[in-house]
Amino acid sequence: MKTTMFTLRNAPERRTLAGIALPLGFLLLPVLPANAEVRARIGSEKKLIEWGWDEPTPAYLRANAQRMDGYGFDGVIFHADPVHEGKAANFAWECWSAKRFAYADFAQNLADLRAAQATFTRMTDNFLRFNVCPGDVDWFDDAAFAGVVNNARLAGRVAHEGGCKGLMFDIEMYGKPLFTYDKQAHKEAKSFAEYEAQVRRRGRELMRAFNQWYPDITVLLTYGYGITGVGGDRSKAQYGLLKNLFDGMFEAARKGATLVDAYEGAYSFRTRKEFVAARKTVLGGLISRVGAPDAYRKHVRLGFGVWMDNRYGAKAWNTDDFEKNYFTPAEFEYSLFCGLSVCDKYVWVYTEHPKWWTNEKLPAEYLNAIRHARNPRVLDDAKHQGRQVKDPPTDRGPVASAQPGYDDEATFGDLKAKFDFVADLPKTWKFCTDPEREGVQGEWFSPALDLADWRDMLIGKFWDEQGVRYQGDAWYRLTWGVPALELPANARLYLWFGAVDEQATVWVNGAKVGVHTEPPDLGWDKRFSAEVTGRLRPGEQNTIAVQVNNAALAGGIWKSVKLAVGGE
Repeated sequence: MKTTMFTLRNAPERRTLAGIALPLGFLLLPVLPANAEVRARIGSEKKLIEWGWDEPTPAYLRANAQRMDGYGFDGVIFHADPVHEGKAANFAWECWSAKRFAYADFAQNLADLRAAQATFTRMTDNFLRFNVCPGDVDWFDDAAFAGVVNNARLAGRVAHEGGCKGLMFDIEMYGKPLFTYDKQAHKEAKSFAEYEAQVRRRGRELMRAFNQWYPDITVLLTYGYGITGVGGDRSKAQYGLLKNLFDGMFEAARKGATLVDAYEGAYSFRTRKEFVAARKTVLGGLISRVGAPDAYRKHVRLGFGVWMDNRYGAKAWNTDDFEKNYFTPAEFEYSLFCGLSVCDKYVWVYTEHPKWWTNEKLPAEYLNAIRHARNPRVLDDAKHQGRQVKDPPTDRGPVASAQPGYDDEATFGDLKAKFDFVADLPKTWKFCTDPEREGVQGEWFSPALDLADWRDMLIGKFWDEQGVRYQGDAWYRLTWGVPALELPANARLYLWFGAVDEQATVWVNGAKVGVHTEPPDLGWDKRFSAEVTGRLRPGEQNTIAVQVNNAALAGGIWKSVKLAVGGE
């Protein structure tokens, strides 16, 4: 089932990533008379899709179609289980391989899908799952990649002939690191540019295969360009090559095909402004970063994923005390309403503990939230002039100090044999979000930058703890009078960061001195250092800038930062 490296964590207290045509990033809602009590309705053109650990097969859809139709969803993401060479297979987890499935393998799946579609009255927007798994195909191996193309062609055909809307293309690397240049087999012999060109070619082949039997297919993408490192050095980004795959897909997409950035990064969104900010980024700020901007404008649409039993802070799903869950039923209902109102067509609901189709761990209040999401609470007109429902409180969430190993001794204690920690950096920094990823080009690391519009932010806490509900790039800035130090000959200076959620780039006095690029699921709670010898000037005022990228859930410099001398 779906386990995402951007959101599933092992730490027990983890904080745990086609509507009306309007100008990009702008959402029109009616202006209402003051104090008027009305309800904002979402029309049937917007769709709620279910996806979770209860992911069904075509046979299950056929057997339960009438009952599933009554939950309030408009569709479901399912996996095919074709019979290949006499054995049942899970197509989603075997499709990105040299293994070639045959059309005949899907005979029973197609019969089940057609029967289910004939029964459904509401659940008309169903999607076949297609993963990048196992991912053991080299980008330069034509014979092996022909297997991927074959399977993509079959996926499009099964979706089309089975009456589905299209595919859910899950691009997360559960298997091999397909999109990480540093992990590629030929990185020593082939440049990043050569890999970029090859992966883009494969993107074209993939999209043509999806389109061959289904010209007007809809392909939902769990993540879009936002996680590919656009605007930075993608040769070092975990998903850097994914940008090139998308470029090829967009430029090869047929007329009528739709590629939906289904924006898994919205998993934790509780407020309308978060959805609107994401829309501005996907349909505005990112356009200048993509490789085929005209094709992108033509084919891209925006959707959102919302994780109902979000393991924010690794809290268990509580079926009795809803205040212990990340979303109360009212907050969940409101989040869905906001997502539906801002998206182009699709919002998908992800769950792990609750099982919709078997009614396991599923309180009626959350089921009702699904049913009422299109017509939620009364608008607070006096406060918002009829333009939005009042946002729920944002004070619940993760607490940095509650995370395991938070204290300095647990974080840095084993380093004391090699380093002399001579100073703690101040707790209060300046802070600014960067949803358009303009900071590097705009030199937000420059000591001369005007910070008049920047707010104060404490390190040692998640930014969520301080009222910032945000995923994306953000910047911390500190002007610090470094203590005068009597350093031995050949001494080396380091800045040690206890933890930054999730990735970071560090500048000192305008010069880049270090990066923290471990995968988000592994690096969010890991310490790292940047050597600042010759860059940081003891006894003087110094400017330190940290660009933080947070792909999902809470973010920020959430442990202490120290200046150290020595080490290897």
